[in-house]
Amino acid sequence: MLLEHLRFFHAVAENGSFTRAAAELLLTQPAVSSQIARLEEELGQKLFERRGKHVQLSRAGEMLYAQSRKIFQQLREAHTILEDLKNLEAGRLELGTVDVMSIYVLPRIFREFNQRFPRVEISISVDNSATICNAVQEGVLDLGFVTLPVENRNLVFFPVFTDIMRVIAPPNHPLAKKPRVSLEELTRTTLIIYKRNSVTRSLIEQVFAEAGLELAPDMEIDRPEAMKKLVEVGLGVSIIPEMSIRRELEEGSLVTLDTGEVRFERQLGLVCRRGQFFSPSAAAFLEIVRAALKPARWFDREAAAL
Repeated sequence: MLLEHLRFFHAVAENGSFTRAAAELLLTQPAVSSQIARLEEELGQKLFERRGKHVQLSRAGEMLYAQSRKIFQQLREAHTILEDLKNLEAGRLELGTVDVMSIYVLPRIFREFNQRFPRVEISISVDNSATICNAVQEGVLDLGFVTLPVENRNLVFFPVFTDIMRVIAPPNHPLAKKPRVSLEELTRTTLIIYKRNSVTRSLIEQVFAEAGLELAPDMEIDRPEAMKKLVEVGLGVSIIPEMSIRRELEEGSLVTLDTGEVRFERQLGLVCRRGQFFSPSAAAFLEIVRAALKPARWFDREAAAL
């Protein structure tokens, strides 16, 4: 089986269509069909089930597709590494990050990296932790900054930042006049919180559950910047990262509520694929991250090669 045959197969599997694969490969549809037929004949197995204009992978096709994805990911990594080795400044870095990291933690790291390697192109995707982890696993992203914990045996993660979270309210809120606020009181007021099934929502729910309380928010949204604006206009109280409200606290448009010994915090971490080999651009970026955030743990031979 030639790599060229595998390239045709992979394109059809990715697109779910001979026609779309042909357009991607800049070939005619019959040419692609002919190459797939040759590959199926060589392997002695059908790789696709034809369903009109669309195709579906057979069992053999699914197994081959799983391997082809790994092969072409390794080829992309090799190409990136070789390009970087020509001149590190010509590299490219694909990063994913949750929004709070992109706004309040990473800008100074990006600035230092840009000053040292001004011609390295950085692409940043801001999304939720689950989407970022999937993209890192698939090789779409080189690295991801997400909310921990992450439960994925194909990924390696390291805490890099402890994010303290505060309960916030507008200054004229009834709870703002109290020296201390209990979790039970929070459940009886209008609460704006992270969306269900997010890692941060689960961590907050756990704090309430440990106190024997069930969290039933009145509004759900997954963007801290939007949350604090909703609180500022008097729609309720919220629990969001402390680093995102410093300006509002100084201006007096928001206040924090004292919850005593009850603490809300989360770990933000760096995620990569297990066994990943980093390009020179990624390795240089990681060294800047390490120097800036000084995490207690870092990569070893089992995690990835540096």
